Amino acid sequence: MTRVAKLSRSNATSRWRAQGFTLIEVMVAVTILAFITTILFGAFSQTATTKAAITAAQERTHTARAALMRMARELEMAFLSDSENTALQERRTMFVAAPHNDVDELRFSAFGHQRLHADAAEADTAVISYYGDRDPENRSILNLMRRETRRLQALDPKTIPGEGYVLCPNVSRLKFSFYDYKKKEWKEDWSTIGADGVQYLPSAVRVTLTVIDERGIEVPYATTARIQMTEYVSYKPVAQ
Repeated sequence: MTRVAKLSRSNATSRWRAQGFTLIEVMVAVTILAFITTILFGAFSQTATTKAAITAAQERTHTARAALMRMARELEMAFLSDSENTALQERRTMFVAAPHNDVDELRFSAFGHQRLHADAAEADTAVISYYGDRDPENRSILNLMRRETRRLQALDPKTIPGEGYVLCPNVSRLKFSFYDYKKKEWKEDWSTIGADGVQYLPSAVRVTLTVIDERGIEVPYATTARIQMTEYVSYKPVAQ
């Protein structure tokens, strides 16, 4: 082989080596790629976690506000009938609040009951109750419950046919305050039943609902309902 041929072959081999990568270079490139991938995955994962937390917080806020709006709307339609038999222990129309350490109880008669079936033995009035109850699947969770009877009867509202469901899940407190427009003061309880019962309704009800968010932090929401019919009305519930 001539010297010219040897030089030509040597140059070709050098160019081929220059176009390839050594093992160290490949390992460095893979390490850099893995590092960049880890950073990008962490960023996307954090973004997804933040988005899920924001969505959960928005849903929690919507649920709490929807519950307050419904309670305020129903409280504004509360009423007492002047045709009640005051000698009875249980009455068809009432407004009774019982304070508790966590969720206050409240039951009252109100207009606005929706009859879903035309021939159903129901009326346009009902007894609505708010109360707290432990979640059957997780006893550590306290739910705000709502129950509505299908009509008014002089019986214990719990024995009158009706439907109950969770109005707002995972709450810590529900507090009511009632404004006595005759005495010009706020009260923590109210009852129109019994010998010492108040014979009129409060003109305003302040509702404070405290829920527990996904971080375990208590978040309060509040609203005020203005009751329209504070005195007895000339209404006789029709017996069904």
